[in-house]
Amino acid sequence: MSAINRSPIRRLAIVLSAAATTAVFLANPASAEPNPVNVCNSGSGFVMWFSLDRIQLGGDINVHLGIDVAMSREEAQAIIDHPGEEFSAKVIGQDPAFDNSLVSVPVTWSTAGDNGLSAEFDMVATWSQLNEDDGYIDDLFGRIVLTKPNGQKRTFNSTTIHGYY
Repeated sequence: MSAINRSPIRRLAIVLSAAATTAVFLANPASAEPNPVNVCNSGSGFVMWFSLDRIQLGGDINVHLGIDVAMSREEAQAIIDHPGEEFSAKVIGQDPAFDNSLVSVPVTWSTAGDNGLSAEFDMVATWSQLNEDDGYIDDLFGRIVLTKPNGQKRTFNSTTIHGYY
C-alpha cells in the first residue's frame, strides 16, 4: 500500500474511533456524574444540606440530608421531647408542571444544642427510586419539614441536584 492510500484510511480510522468513543459516553451518561454530589443552602435561621453519593455505577445511592435550625436550646429540647416526630424528610423530583415525592428519608439523629435544633437523615436508595424522568436528566431536591409541639410546620427545601439517577 502506498503512502497516498494510507492517509484516507487513517482519517477514516480517526473518525470511527471518535464516533465509537462518543457513543460509549452517550450510552452511559451516569458515568459522567460526579461522585458525590453535595449542595448546601441557608436562609433565615437555618442551614440545610443534601447529598447523593453513588455507591456503584448504575446501582444504589447514599442519600443524606441535614439541617441546623437556630433557636434556643430550651425550645429545641421541647420540640424533641414532644410526642411524635419532630422532623420528616423526603427527596422530591422537580418537574415544570408538578413536584413528585420520590422517597421518604428516615431521621438518623436529632439533637438540641446551644445553637438550636439539628438533625440528619440517611438511607440507601436504588437508582429506580430516584429516576424521576426516565431517560432524561433528573432534578432532585430534599425537603425537610419541622413540626413544632403546637402543630405549626416549617418547610425547608434544598438546592436542586441535576443528574442521571
